[in-house]
Amino acid sequence: MTAMRSETSQEAPDLLPLLRDALDRGDPVRLAEVLSGYRTQALLEHWYELDAEERERVLSTLPPEAGAELLSNLSAEEQPEVLQGLTPPQVAGVLEELSPDDLADTLQALEAYDREQSEEVRGLLDPGTLAVADALTGYDEEEAGGLMTPEFISVRATMTGAQVMAFLRRAAPDAETIYYLYVVDAEQRLKGVLSLRQLIVSDPEQRVQEMMNPDIVSIHTDTDQEEVARIMADYDLSVLPVLDGDDRLVGIVTVDDVLDVVTEEATEDIHRMGAAPIDIDYARASPWLLFRKRSSWLILLVVSMTLTFNVINHYEDLIVELAILAAFIPLLIGTGGNVGAQVATLVVRALGTRELELRDYFKVFWKELKTGLLLGLAFGAFMTGYVYFFQDEPLVAVALGITMVLISLCANLVGASLPFLFRRFGIDPALTSSPGITTVMDVVGLLIYFRVVIWVLEPLLTGQPATPLP
Repeated sequence: MTAMRSETSQEAPDLLPLLRDALDRGDPVRLAEVLSGYRTQALLEHWYELDAEERERVLSTLPPEAGAELLSNLSAEEQPEVLQGLTPPQVAGVLEELSPDDLADTLQALEAYDREQSEEVRGLLDPGTLAVADALTGYDEEEAGGLMTPEFISVRATMTGAQVMAFLRRAAPDAETIYYLYVVDAEQRLKGVLSLRQLIVSDPEQRVQEMMNPDIVSIHTDTDQEEVARIMADYDLSVLPVLDGDDRLVGIVTVDDVLDVVTEEATEDIHRMGAAPIDIDYARASPWLLFRKRSSWLILLVVSMTLTFNVINHYEDLIVELAILAAFIPLLIGTGGNVGAQVATLVVRALGTRELELRDYFKVFWKELKTGLLLGLAFGAFMTGYVYFFQDEPLVAVALGITMVLISLCANLVGASLPFLFRRFGIDPALTSSPGITTVMDVVGLLIYFRVVIWVLEPLLTGQPATPLP
């Protein structure tokens, strides 16, 4: 897609004042001159510093090619809003420049936002372009069918190199990429792949079937987008052919589409592990929307944290009798939460990249059992020494040392096990978030702490400690 004329990246910061000046003067000619001197990416860096009306004026001023490039970088929620300021012919002109997969997504977003405008715009689009886009909307957007583009080059095995080169000169302008040519039979079934490099260096009279590579890595239209990204990374590919249920070639997925998927999936995982909402555009969200999206999970965590209060309250008499015990509560439960969250992050990442599968649980369990024991012994030794030498409380030092070993070991096993448990029941392991594990370990850590204290410090207890929780 044609971008706006190139300027050095160092000049990008000067774009905003120039834009402001042209917009304030209401001079469309001057605005067009300013925009023509910058890449689309430079404009995107300042896009959210413009108000809605200014964005519409900018988009209506851009040539269709640049407008399409800008539009393809906006979210599905933003696209219909910014298109409202354009006339239907202007919208159609921009949409015609989109790739088929981007066009399909934009048309769906526009229809959901304003059905009347969508129908008017559809009537102005080229019927062939519209038919291709409509065919793509039948696929799930999170599967290969929703990512692919039908703009690829296919050739026959009986063609010569010279015939393929002549064909490329006619067909290449409409293709997404020509670095790989796909060899198909009369029924469009994939038989091999031919790289442009191999074509160029081969004899022009040589047949495609002699040049092609029959060993093809392909996917199907219902392959999940995460699996698509994994396959492309594993095989170090820039393009993947997509087959339908009858193994006919229907499209290709390119690396730029997969990069978007990787970014989207990573963002979702980060949000889930931080107990943050995933379906929100933070830059555009109002405080009220942020409150509504974030409060439900946070309220659940607050309610669950009352269990911590209940445990402390149950052992209130013990704390009153040995007040020094209260001073170490934040340190102990904080350590448990940190250890659990750390190992959960490692395991979730390994599950996400397929380094680990469900069958690997016991291998991970034994590994983390040993790791947790080593961590616990290290932390326990430190706490024992610290309390013994600086607080002069030998029995308390022993109790804290034992507690630290048990909490570290337990937190390590919980943090390693929960992601597997979630995956086993078909739940995203990323939901084993840091706040969630911290809450679990707060309760478990306190129970361990007070049980160890009652066992070790019984000689110091003059009264009757509280009955342990079952």
